[in-house]
Amino acid sequence: MKKNYFISLATCLIFCGFMHAQTSTWTAQASGTSNILLGVSAPSEDTCYACGTNGTILRTVNGGISWSAQSTGTTENIAIINFINNNKGFAVGDNGTVLKTTNAGLTWTSLSVTTSTLRFVYFYDNSLGFIAGVNGLIKRTSDGGATWTTSSTGTTQQLNSIYFTSATTGYASGFGGTILKTTDGGLNWTLLTSGTTTPLGIIQFTAPMNGIVIGDSDLIRQSSNAGVSWSATSNPSSGNVLTGMDFFNSLEGFIVGGNIGANTGIIMKSNNGGNTWTSYTPGSSRLTRVDFVNANTAYAVGLDGTILKYTSNVGIQELSNDAAEINAYPNPFSASTTIDCGNHTFENNAVVEVYSMDGRLVASKEYSKENKIVFERNNMATGIYIFHIYDGKAIIGKGKISVE
Repeated sequence: MKKNYFISLATCLIFCGFMHAQTSTWTAQASGTSNILLGVSAPSEDTCYACGTNGTILRTVNGGISWSAQSTGTTENIAIINFINNNKGFAVGDNGTVLKTTNAGLTWTSLSVTTSTLRFVYFYDNSLGFIAGVNGLIKRTSDGGATWTTSSTGTTQQLNSIYFTSATTGYASGFGGTILKTTDGGLNWTLLTSGTTTPLGIIQFTAPMNGIVIGDSDLIRQSSNAGVSWSATSNPSSGNVLTGMDFFNSLEGFIVGGNIGANTGIIMKSNNGGNTWTSYTPGSSRLTRVDFVNANTAYAVGLDGTILKYTSNVGIQELSNDAAEINAYPNPFSASTTIDCGNHTFENNAVVEVYSMDGRLVASKEYSKENKIVFERNNMATGIYIFHIYDGKAIIGKGKISVE
């Protein structure tokens, strides 16, 4: 039986003129396995999947209280898992393993796409997706995974990560300090100058111009010009391989990894888009991946079957500092209000999160790409609330609503 490990943070926050205390916790979950867990994907706060060695896929539907092993039909190592929505997900791994589920992980189907070892799967939306792996391999689908074609990458380095900032512009990273860029939706890729030969892991962009890539030897590099150049970022990690990263929005993100020899984990947190990082030691085995679900929830996985869950009792303060003010009308309201997002062009479905004035997340709902969002009161009590609007994982605005 694994012990529970806690990291407690107490910070005083000024939020819309009110003072709050924030307490955040990383708690070890009973995964029921000792296999190395290599990937994690959480389509919702309560539902999360982890994958790893020996064909392992685990699933929780109760926020990590219990985890169950899924039947995958393979004993190959599964390197990464990615859910597009609550029901549809993909997992890839050694020797061309590509698994697909359309029923929330209850059953998995093996796809014949390649015989090469794969290290990453990424979907920009329901249709456009990519798998990547050894020998510079990238395969692309534009029909949700029904068919796949090989992209021209111009490299033989192993590729470990892909991230798109739009339907046409994307990036890939891998061994040898490799960073690639595409401007035609992933059909063709060109090599960028990363400034390092260190093996690179996850790459993400917090804004179209602002990218972050992590890797071995405590490496964190940033770009502020859409990948044209990359520079080293100072961080508190020492003696660690950094393998997992996820940003919830343009400011708030986690990096995980650890020391290989000592098999100890590290978690780093940024509140300013990756410019600075704070380091935490969770007392766990080395961590491999992290997935930020919402402002209050994240999951991390690692060696020895390690699963950690992050919970916070307050919406992350930094989300609202630089966000534009968005109006709602009528306000106050009793049944529904219309949130006006102005001229913003949504690239992803809009997500509205509503917080009570003591920082509790009380409502979260996804909407189609509409600039005027009709928000229903449902069971919300009378009172004043703060809302945030996200385009995918990037915040575009904030506001205050009053329920009569």
